[in-house]
Amino acid sequence: MQQFKRLGRIGLAMLLVGLISAGLLTAMPTQASAQQKTIKYGTMHPLTGAYAVLGRDQMRATEMAVEEWNAKGGVLGHKIIWVHRDDELKGNVAIRRAKELVEEEKCDFIGGTLSGSISLAMNEFACKTKTPYVAYCMSDMVLGSDQCEYGAAFMVVPYAASLAVAQYAFKNVGKKWFAITADYRWGHSLLEGWLWQSQQMGGQFLGNVYVPLGTTDFSTYYAKVLAAKPDFIVMNNLGADQTAAIKQASELGLTKNIKIFCTKTAQHTIKELGPAYNENVIGGMSFYYKLRDKYPGAKKFVDKFMKKYGAPPEQDGECGYVATNILFMAIEKAGTVSDKKKIMEAMQDIKYQLTKGPEYLRGCDRQRVQSYVLVKGKGAKAKGWDLADIVAEIPGDKIIMSCEDNAKKLPFINIKLPK
Repeated sequence: MQQFKRLGRIGLAMLLVGLISAGLLTAMPTQASAQQKTIKYGTMHPLTGAYAVLGRDQMRATEMAVEEWNAKGGVLGHKIIWVHRDDELKGNVAIRRAKELVEEEKCDFIGGTLSGSISLAMNEFACKTKTPYVAYCMSDMVLGSDQCEYGAAFMVVPYAASLAVAQYAFKNVGKKWFAITADYRWGHSLLEGWLWQSQQMGGQFLGNVYVPLGTTDFSTYYAKVLAAKPDFIVMNNLGADQTAAIKQASELGLTKNIKIFCTKTAQHTIKELGPAYNENVIGGMSFYYKLRDKYPGAKKFVDKFMKKYGAPPEQDGECGYVATNILFMAIEKAGTVSDKKKIMEAMQDIKYQLTKGPEYLRGCDRQRVQSYVLVKGKGAKAKGWDLADIVAEIPGDKIIMSCEDNAKKLPFINIKLPK
């Protein structure tokens, strides 16, 4: 130490430079090199409005997936920074938030949303900015000219949900049906699926009423339903709208003597409705937590989610969890965090088993091929989260059209919706 003191600051600096040059001393890391490399993932969810409960579920599942990846060192040595926004279930807000995530937050990848129409706008934005986008919701973005090489869809396409539920209804209940449909793109797409399947299976379509999002009074619509005398009613709605519709159906005594099929339903809807969601109400889901009794991956996912958040995951959360995992798996497969096109190519035909049985992302349209589950309500017999029983699980390859048909929106482009 005394020798170093006699050298003085200038002499000491020259000595250190010489030692580094000779390889006898390693240079101290700079602040930039000492910090762990990062990637940024931004998601959007409807945290206010009719689907707020489901949006929160998406957010929680995304958080859990990110935490799991960071716990094992991130992706290719990069820590994942996750940010999220409330899209309010409004298209103009969603695009503004997407721009914030990409342009201001500098997100490398984006995901989320619960509206099919919003996902279409997000997909278009992803194409223009070449930002990989993973959609959590039912979406037509994989059909026709809406296809984009930077977008991937992780819940069943709307028509697939309709085909799954309709096949069961026409085989097990009857042929005459009347629909109540949310009056926007997603609801219309579900109705198209029902109309096509009805044609294939000899169904008798008695009519449909379009209902604005956020409707609370369905009494006038039920007057038309009762006049038509259907074998069953089809609900092409979700969230608070579906809750209100089934509650009023129960108050009118409809759920005691007529079947109701919800093309897509939710656990929180079933729980909120209680006795009203009885054995005459059957709903479709891409995931139901009781699948944990069938698949080890489902058990692991559900048990961890319940321990962390105190409730089982909804299908919307499950889709967010899978989408987030597949995005990071594709980055690892591509071996790069910066070559976005290569990452999307790595996503094509990727095979995995996370929360259900073996699944894959179809290469031609980056659409998740997965099963669809039908559950029957337990009504007054429900206890805690034991709300419904699984009555069928329809394989994904039974309810998905070919790549060629999807590219042309066939056969649904030929379906004429009622006015």
